[in-house]
Amino acid sequence: MTEKEFRKLNRREVLQLLLTQVQEEKELRLQLDKTEKKLQEMEDGYERLKARLNSKDAKIHKLAGRLDKKDVQIKALKSELERHRTDRRIRLREAGSIAEAALKLNGVFEAAQAAANQYLENIERMYGGRKKAGSEKEGGEEQPSERSDTWE
Repeated sequence: MTEKEFRKLNRREVLQLLLTQVQEEKELRLQLDKTEKKLQEMEDGYERLKARLNSKDAKIHKLAGRLDKKDVQIKALKSELERHRTDRRIRLREAGSIAEAALKLNGVFEAAQAAANQYLENIERMYGGRKKAGSEKEGGEEQPSERSDTWE
């Protein structure tokens, strides 16, 4: 409404206009109060949400720290496990080497036993040949064998 139109209004119309303005102002104040109340509720909700998120962030940070510690423990355990595996492989190789050495020693002992047996056989042949020659000289009496045990 322009100023000219306003001046042309009579008292009653002005009062009517003022009443309308007052009612609109009351309605707007109520609406403003409701809006401010909603805003306050939203701000309170925002603060609660912010507090919860901060709490969650703190928990996540704590869990991340624990996870890092667990990762370090896992790495240590993996390296220890690998060291044990390596030690076990070495022991298995050494056990194989010991078994092979025992077999080789067995072969050496068998060869030594065969050589000892052959030596004894040669001695017995030589002694037996002398014995026969001696018994022929003495009249055919055989001497009892002095050796009763063998190397077997």
